[in-house]
Amino acid sequence: MGEAILHSQNSQDITNPRIVDVDGYCIRDFQSFEVELSSPKKSLNLAPYEEYDELVNCNEIEDNVDLDVSDTGKFILKFHVPAYFVGYIIGAKGSVRYKIEQDTRTTIKVMNENANNIQVAGSNERDVVTAKNRIDLLIWQARDKHSLTHFVSIPLVTDLIKYNFDSFKTGIISDSTPISGLHPSMFQKPSKIHLTIAPLVLADNVEEAEAIKVLKECNDKVIKPMFANVEPLKVTLHGVEIMNDDPTNVDVLYGKIKIEPPKYNDLLQKMADEIYNYFTNKGLVRKQFDNVKLHATLINSLFRKMDRQNKDEKSTRKTFDATHILKKYKNYYFGDADLNFIHLSIRFTKSESSYYDALTTISIK
Repeated sequence: MGEAILHSQNSQDITNPRIVDVDGYCIRDFQSFEVELSSPKKSLNLAPYEEYDELVNCNEIEDNVDLDVSDTGKFILKFHVPAYFVGYIIGAKGSVRYKIEQDTRTTIKVMNENANNIQVAGSNERDVVTAKNRIDLLIWQARDKHSLTHFVSIPLVTDLIKYNFDSFKTGIISDSTPISGLHPSMFQKPSKIHLTIAPLVLADNVEEAEAIKVLKECNDKVIKPMFANVEPLKVTLHGVEIMNDDPTNVDVLYGKIKIEPPKYNDLLQKMADEIYNYFTNKGLVRKQFDNVKLHATLINSLFRKMDRQNKDEKSTRKTFDATHILKKYKNYYFGDADLNFIHLSIRFTKSESSYYDALTTISIK
């Protein structure tokens, strides 16, 4: 396996990328750039993903690390890398590891341990940290090429919201006005309606345990103090909007939200941003935006299922015309849900309530 090679495919402005929605989370889609990574022939067994490439800012890589010193005076750093990503560090016939070792004057060992399976040793601290940053860079590039596995969410699945969403869907499908590009499979499942706060790729149980720990820390240090003197809140789902400016060429239609009582409207946004930043600072999320785009995905072209007779045909994302939906359902009331807890959701799962299974949940109050 070779190292990542970055090259431009066209002259589009990389400072103004397209915004796409993946499972309710807005991300930058750098279609004008491509990262070529010759990956190991192992898989996380994830469903197909909406590809998004993000240029890595080396200033975002962790530089605050604790080093040990061996009896011979070598600086040593041990850290965890999920088994899936180890192949990216080694490369074909050890080529990637060798290049990092040569460039940074370090040695890199893969240990037979679960928690801290990678060891970097060097004669000075800066060399060891530089090697660690190079490894982190490779892992982020590999991680970014995979589907999300988990996400921090707020469920919006009350009986009223589910009922009104079903009515919304039925009304659109049975409407006499044809809607170009729309298919019934593109609607969200009523039991899955949610707000996404932070997307995650957790590749093993060590990373899952770390995410649980980080969310609980965030609850104690950020969320509980923020809501200490706040009355009970409700999230209201009312009205629809699209992600882009052209209503005839839409990938995602979402429900707009507000908080009751209205005086706390900014509090939900502040909480979402604080959780997102907390996970970013802990190295579990790649920072994409300064503010989380809070929305509930209702229709997504990515959900579209192929017709049975075309099941072997390669699936491609097709937009739909949302003009009629925006006009007719601009102020449609879906319902409200109590803002009681935050959910660390496992993608592609279903709990007894039909919402996603959770690694953990935390109570806001």
